[in-house]
Amino acid sequence: MSKRTGLAGLVDFARREPFDVLVVVLVLHVLIWTLMPALLNANLQLDLAEDLALGKEWQLVYWKHPPLPWWMAAGLYQLTGDVRMVYLLGPLASAVAMGAVWRLGKDIVGAFPALLAVLALEGLHFFNFSVVKFAHDQCQLPFWALTALFFHRGLTREKILDWALAGVFLALCFWSKYAAFALAATLGLFLLADRDARRAWATPGPYVMAIAFALVVAPNAWALVQSDFLPFRYVDERAKTAAHWWQFAWYPLQWTFGQIGFLLPTLGLLALLYPLRRADAATRPLTLGDVDPNVISPGAFDRRYLAWLALGPFAVTTLVAAVLGRLPVAMWGYPLWSMLPLAIVAWRGAPFEDVRLIRFALGVVAVLVIMPLVYVAVEEGEPLLRDRPKATQFPGKRLAEIVTRDFLEKTGQPLAYVTGTEFAANNVAVYGPTRPHVIVHGDPALSPWIDMADVKKRGVLIVWEEQGAGLVDAWMKTFPGATVRGRLMLPRQAHGKVAPVRLQYAIVPPEGAPLIILPPGAAMPPAK
Repeated sequence: MSKRTGLAGLVDFARREPFDVLVVVLVLHVLIWTLMPALLNANLQLDLAEDLALGKEWQLVYWKHPPLPWWMAAGLYQLTGDVRMVYLLGPLASAVAMGAVWRLGKDIVGAFPALLAVLALEGLHFFNFSVVKFAHDQCQLPFWALTALFFHRGLTREKILDWALAGVFLALCFWSKYAAFALAATLGLFLLADRDARRAWATPGPYVMAIAFALVVAPNAWALVQSDFLPFRYVDERAKTAAHWWQFAWYPLQWTFGQIGFLLPTLGLLALLYPLRRADAATRPLTLGDVDPNVISPGAFDRRYLAWLALGPFAVTTLVAAVLGRLPVAMWGYPLWSMLPLAIVAWRGAPFEDVRLIRFALGVVAVLVIMPLVYVAVEEGEPLLRDRPKATQFPGKRLAEIVTRDFLEKTGQPLAYVTGTEFAANNVAVYGPTRPHVIVHGDPALSPWIDMADVKKRGVLIVWEEQGAGLVDAWMKTFPGATVRGRLMLPRQAHGKVAPVRLQYAIVPPEGAPLIILPPGAAMPPAK
């Protein structure tokens, strides 16, 4: 038989060497979604600036989230010294997650069908456009998938190490974001509800997992108690509360429709694989002899497990939000759908029809090309068509240079503390030469790493965008003694006719120190 070329040849190669194709796709995924924002974006994304501004404080818990993503970003910056390196973290997290999904799928449906499920994830918004904004949602992805992998292995192989690793990775999910409760609840319910899974209670496995989880999560749990569960207040404020009876019904529907919207490209890719009616196994054409070594027929238990993992966390999130009358934030769906394509493949059976596989390959190639092109078009072309302020256009480095220099010239001291509106202050902390500490929202209670006595001793800079004008009086009461105010109008870092950024700032000099006017160009003393 003659060797096929083009997409047909690619399909044949993927059947023979699914792991090689997986590696190539994941390497391209990481390279593309790391290099594009690093090269195109003149300023860090909102979440990335926050990562670097607060991660360096190395807290066990922060005012709105657990610390792991911020630690990872701060650690990478300390290793490399380049703020753009944080763009690597999101794509790498998603690639590890896809690798774990493939490994789980290889155990259940076989290497080639598992590859198809992973390729379908490339169409999911959470694995392309949003993946460049590494923060708590993105950090969950690898640990969520690894928990699912080792929990399944614990149930099927009954090895203590698998159970222990499942507990460790579940704890790391919680260190990433407390929304991991949805995964933990799903796994617990599965152990109780599934007739085969219940047998695990007679083994040491679940108890080993619980102990491993408790040991790893304990420091963060202790910090949560010490902070009076401060991050949960932030979650409470983020989720919109129902004010009318009909919103208790509408909010779950609104949340569900939003998640379906995110899923449409992935579901479209999977639709290319399967006919509307499920074909009988005896009528499916094979292409590699009578038996494809990369295909396994999944058992009923495995199909149930994947169904629980694919839909359970979404159901838990939706139910809790509905009972509380809350509208879940759309990005809370970030890790919920990692297992959905694999579950569909397991329940529908491995697709063998050449024409459908070739269509799927064409669809995947289109997604791999179109999504990055759309990202480039949005970043580079949108400012030419409309003026929509974006974090990536913000003049963060210029702002940091100006206010840091002015603080030095007016006080004779390097800038050690900054506060004000969140994004402006974070940019000064990230791009400023002295990398000052951020006092979050001008509230020392949200910034336990701050010693107010030291703030008075060294002074503080307050900087705000236009939307922060209403908070200035409160900031001045918290940090009295502002002697200099400045106004800035800085151009955005974008092509086209975009409005400049308007900012104001105030300098609170060190307590008891006279206001000093240094000559322009004075040397910048190092931060202490």
